[in-house]
Amino acid sequence: MDALNQNGKNFVRGIGYALKKISSSEETIRTTRAASSLAVAYEAARNAVEFRSEHLIRQAAIVRILRRRLFLGQSSERVAPSLIRELIWARYLKDDAVPVTKTDVIEDTINKYKTAFSLTEDKELKEWLLNLAGCEIEESLVFNPYPQLLINFVNQSLQPRIDIDGEGNENLKDIQVYIAVERAFAKNSEIFISYHLLKAIYPKWFGDPGTDIKNIFSEFLKAKNEIDKNLQNPLGIEIKKEVSKMAAPFNVVREMVIRDPEKFVWDVDKNGDFEKSARELLEKLYAENRGKSVRASTRSIIYIFLTKMVLGMALELPFDLLMGRTNFVALGINLIFPPGLMFLLNARITMPGEENTTRILRKMDEYFYSDKITGVVTVGRIKKAKTVFERIFLVVYSFLFVGVFVFIFWVLNSLHFNIVSQAIFIFFLCVVSFFAYRVRSISRDYVYQEQREGILSSFVDFLFLPVVRVGAWLSIQISKLNVLGFIFDFIIEAPLKAFLEVIEEWVHFVRAKKEEIFTE
Repeated sequence: MDALNQNGKNFVRGIGYALKKISSSEETIRTTRAASSLAVAYEAARNAVEFRSEHLIRQAAIVRILRRRLFLGQSSERVAPSLIRELIWARYLKDDAVPVTKTDVIEDTINKYKTAFSLTEDKELKEWLLNLAGCEIEESLVFNPYPQLLINFVNQSLQPRIDIDGEGNENLKDIQVYIAVERAFAKNSEIFISYHLLKAIYPKWFGDPGTDIKNIFSEFLKAKNEIDKNLQNPLGIEIKKEVSKMAAPFNVVREMVIRDPEKFVWDVDKNGDFEKSARELLEKLYAENRGKSVRASTRSIIYIFLTKMVLGMALELPFDLLMGRTNFVALGINLIFPPGLMFLLNARITMPGEENTTRILRKMDEYFYSDKITGVVTVGRIKKAKTVFERIFLVVYSFLFVGVFVFIFWVLNSLHFNIVSQAIFIFFLCVVSFFAYRVRSISRDYVYQEQREGILSSFVDFLFLPVVRVGAWLSIQISKLNVLGFIFDFIIEAPLKAFLEVIEEWVHFVRAKKEEIFTE
């Protein structure tokens, strides 16, 4: 077997260190099972109303809990243990696994951010700080070294394979490639990327709990502004596209490490058969990815159905009653069409074949065992003037953009849709198309390069481009004004969690009284 290159050696060495588990005999936090089932059911329903990657859900739950409890004016001493208990109820954390000492750590973290909140009146900055607190608290409660080791390995592998045209600043390329790896490979949110960059640029923020936040807050804001500029750099979009094309082999490496790190180290650095193990796993991943796409599609359908019911009850049905005539055809189409379209758009997802597997295995071998750099791409080149064909296609696309929506409105008018029903239909057509596009992107996780598309497939995609474009814009607006999220967080969750706390205390009370009987 070939010897590992330097980047491969560093990566395997890091995995080896991570495997050295430190046993602990600390007292841990325990909860009762009485509240868990209800909490898990609630979280499943709550997560269905937001389209979020699975590895980002726990941080989002922490932010929700913090926002609710801080809004109620609870002290850090109360918020910290309650936060951990709620996470255990919902099975975001394992019961009897979190050390009691973590309560003090979380309390210090909350106090730090509460101080930061008091130093600004900027609502957007406060929301950003709240999300940053969620990242820090999650890492404190569940430290997992593998994701960052993988990000570093991918970053070091791709740095020499990506160039920035006309840029002499090597530091710019370093940070932009790293950000692209976080986005395209790790699929981390912008706040997670900011958190990781902040730890590198301004580690003082995460230092001694006794640090006076007021004295360092201005420096902290300067670091944040620097990070924001890097995240908004136009080159980031181009570099992310290139990293996405190269990500498939690294996605396989990630699964090998996460599923069995000891076997991975043996296969890649010792006497194991690295290629054979990778091939066997890749075949499993193709099948599993189809299931993941189905689950993501199902979550989207639930979200769409719930949103449609809310809009229907709040807008469409009252408007029909006001007009004195209910169009049951419009109501039926608007109810059935969105989830049906999502199902149809994702029904034709196909998995890659042997040719793709061979390409991935070849690149994995290169990243681990070769010092030769191949496939270097250059981004940021000055774009040439559009050709005649490009100008023609742009004009055709512009007409198509308008024509698609004109045709849809014509069909809806023929079916006697009123203005509200038309707006709801267009809204869900665009949003569903965009969600379907995002779900289909999951099936590309293990495709090393784009597969050849037929004329019919390209034509259908071309027709849907205007609809998907509008759907992308609408999804951004939805995330800013999530009515269902507000209903869940402040109307349902607050009283539900209060009820669960009562159940928890009651069970502890009964248990204590039973113990008194047996000890008398």
